[in-house]
Amino acid sequence: MASPLKREQDVQGIVDKFRARIAQEAENLVSTFFPQKLSELDSWVQELRLQDLSRIRSLLIPKVEDGNNFGVSIQEDTVDQLWTVESTAASYLRRFSTYYNTRAKLVSKIVKYPQVEDYHRTVAEVDENEYLSVRQILLHLRNQYATLHDVILKNIEKIKTPRSTNSNNLY
Repeated sequence: MASPLKREQDVQGIVDKFRARIAQEAENLVSTFFPQKLSELDSWVQELRLQDLSRIRSLLIPKVEDGNNFGVSIQEDTVDQLWTVESTAASYLRRFSTYYNTRAKLVSKIVKYPQVEDYHRTVAEVDENEYLSVRQILLHLRNQYATLHDVILKNIEKIKTPRSTNSNNLY
């Protein structure tokens, strides 16, 4: 059986390797990944010039006063649903930082007062609640994306061309 000192040294070695790996990953993120994403985003910004905006609008969204606005309303409803899904997802992402801050405060209390068992139980409860919450969030997001996918698929023609070209057949 290994001595406690040997086990502690083994654990310390594992922790040191973990720290080194995390430090390397963080360094790679900052030195490689971030500049790469910045360059990618910059190229997208360059592609989306503001001069093109008026041309894009006049392809995509017809004037409302011309009548036969059913396609326009479908486009607007779909965009509203997209904004809803996006804002919901963003609020869920912000929620994670709150969880990590709460957990960090509790862990710092455990470090400061290791003999208080209530802090240990509280961390376990917070983790358990977050697990259940994340599951609910995933279910909710899955349902929102499925609904959005369904709406877009069912209305793809009206989204692409909000006005039908067979207005001659009306008379």
